[in-house]
Amino acid sequence: MRVERYRTLRLYFETQIEDPYFNCELKAIFTNGKTSIVREAYWDGFQKMGIAFSPVLLGDWQYRLESNDSELNGKTGWIECVPYSGTLDIYKHGFIKVSQDKRYFTYADGTPFFWLGDTHWEFAYKEKWDQSNHPHMDSMFKGMVDLRKKQGYTVYQTNLRSDELMGGKEHYWKENRPNVSFYQNELDRRMEYIADAGLVNALGLAWFMSIENQVEKYKELASYIVARYGSYPMVYTIAGEVAGYEVSKRDFYIDQWKIIGEFIHHIDGYHHPLTAHYTNERPFATYYQEEEWMDFTLNQAGHGDYIIKASDYLNYKKDKPFVEGEAFYEYCSTLEENGTRLCDEDMVRRVAYITIQSGGCGYTYGAQGIWDCVWEKGMENKMSLFNRFDIPWYIAIDGNAGKQMAYFKQFYLDQHFEELYPYHTSQGAENDPFGKKMPMVTVSKDHTHWVFYYPASTRRSGVLNGFVPGNYKCMWFDPRSGQYRKEKDQIIEQSWKTISKPDEKDWCLVLKRRKYDKD
Repeated sequence: MRVERYRTLRLYFETQIEDPYFNCELKAIFTNGKTSIVREAYWDGFQKMGIAFSPVLLGDWQYRLESNDSELNGKTGWIECVPYSGTLDIYKHGFIKVSQDKRYFTYADGTPFFWLGDTHWEFAYKEKWDQSNHPHMDSMFKGMVDLRKKQGYTVYQTNLRSDELMGGKEHYWKENRPNVSFYQNELDRRMEYIADAGLVNALGLAWFMSIENQVEKYKELASYIVARYGSYPMVYTIAGEVAGYEVSKRDFYIDQWKIIGEFIHHIDGYHHPLTAHYTNERPFATYYQEEEWMDFTLNQAGHGDYIIKASDYLNYKKDKPFVEGEAFYEYCSTLEENGTRLCDEDMVRRVAYITIQSGGCGYTYGAQGIWDCVWEKGMENKMSLFNRFDIPWYIAIDGNAGKQMAYFKQFYLDQHFEELYPYHTSQGAENDPFGKKMPMVTVSKDHTHWVFYYPASTRRSGVLNGFVPGNYKCMWFDPRSGQYRKEKDQIIEQSWKTISKPDEKDWCLVLKRRKYDKD
């Protein structure tokens, strides 16, 4: 058998063991002389067992089955891994992992990976596969995936919504075992479509409340999901808002979901990044930060309390990448003490750019009407608190901020975000660049490459020290259009006073020291 590198191959075996979901033990050990990957089998109905495998190295792989079925135990086979022939980065460069300095993500080959996510909590069964009421999309589900792929998104942030309280459990379980027909007919094609688009699926199992008296059941679900889909480009986020919001139950939820996190860490042969979708808190939540299984922070700044400042948190915790995973979904009804308002593109951009300027490595966009799957205007919605402006998915998918996030990602790739660090007052600024009404600043280690984000509220100038003297190329970047605007070069000694932005809107400024006058 032949398979391209990082692409999934499924092997199927018939077992003679009665009631195999409960009684058949089967796994395959794949080896190629340099590494080995263990993959547990999943039950696929009747007597059929499946094993999903993606080779991570070129060349010949041998597999050997281990099973309590004597007909399968010891069976071997060969797989040839050939180079990937397509154009998708996740397969050209390999599955993502945390960088060596623990600040960001890379692909398997070390190429920096910029996390730009889109939130689809209801992707598993509520987003329609064969229907659409968008004028330019034949399928609600496929149309949204295709558009985000085209726009350059890298992550689909999802949740199985297997919550019993939400009516989701019936999709995943039937007579105390996996509802195989649901997986075969519905979830398989969705997981495969996302993977075939080259998107990393950042997947949660349920919402926080579902863990009550269900730890063993969620270990079963986690085991089945990792076995069936774990050979795709994946990130596991355990569950939504894992601590909940009841003070009396907070520690209980944290402890119970911790068991699931440890379990996934143990069974995942690919060691995909693992985290928890945090609760919305001030200051930001910090549970699980000392846990070995938790690879990065997936924060939730929330949909109100407009001042978002990740720099203090990042100064506190430097050994895990930081992603802002849920803040100010476009079109959302914000939850602010001064009264709700429609979350617009300016609010979304502000949080996204501040996240990276503070030292984060990614941002998950979301849109009201998509995350909660609102099919049509005027429909009753269980989360109407967030949808007071009655926005359905077919309006939300074309939101301006959703388009502008593509410019945001490309800007930071152009500037090599992985080489930039927040500029702090300890480096000698007369005014705090992280303070109110000041631009936010990041800088390369050699202090020859500076990136500024000027929020719309910026009205002050400040003096920055630490420049390498020289002639600096100066460019404005418009985050609304994705276009650069040339500014006259800046001759800078060790200090420089920030210049005014072109207008009252938000802007980015790039300063790069020219090595030679002709640069």
